[in-house]
Amino acid sequence: MTDKPEASPHHRADVAVSQDADKVTLKAPAGGATLTADEAQELASRIFEAAMLANGDDPEENDWVRVPMQYVRVAAERMEFNIDGGEAVSPNPDPEMGDAKNAEVHCWIKDQTLRNAMHIAAGSIAEHGWVIGEVIEQRPVSRADFTDPEYLQYFEQALIDSEVFLYELEETEGDETEGTADAS
Repeated sequence: MTDKPEASPHHRADVAVSQDADKVTLKAPAGGATLTADEAQELASRIFEAAMLANGDDPEENDWVRVPMQYVRVAAERMEFNIDGGEAVSPNPDPEMGDAKNAEVHCWIKDQTLRNAMHIAAGSIAEHGWVIGEVIEQRPVSRADFTDPEYLQYFEQALIDSEVFLYELEETEGDETEGTADAS
């Protein structure tokens, strides 16, 4: 993978937002700055956060802070249901998932609040016929957090697709099921 910084106005030397006491400072070049739509949205988010801090509010406590990239790891179980007392079935049978009943799901979610990221993860996992049993971890991450190239590729794909999910399936008897990735 590459050593380039994630796309962000945070990495642009010509554009910066800072906050000191009740003042918010926006640094931009004298001629202005041209931002992509994503950069403008992230910059607006940073200005909003700085304004809240200047007013004495805690944007993290209110879950208004968008995290550039977060990693969520959960334990999930296959959802099954019975129709009219018949055999238990999964809502969305997926041949890649085999007969696995348990999985650890790794999620990379770009530019969401902590709460929104958890809603996105739970929704996507449920759409694939699974339910979260335990949240193992949820944290902000950067490229430097992934020294293992296996996981770095999913981080980088999430920079493009906004969300990537990797299911590491627990083997069932006689099954050699490997992980499967789902980029959403």
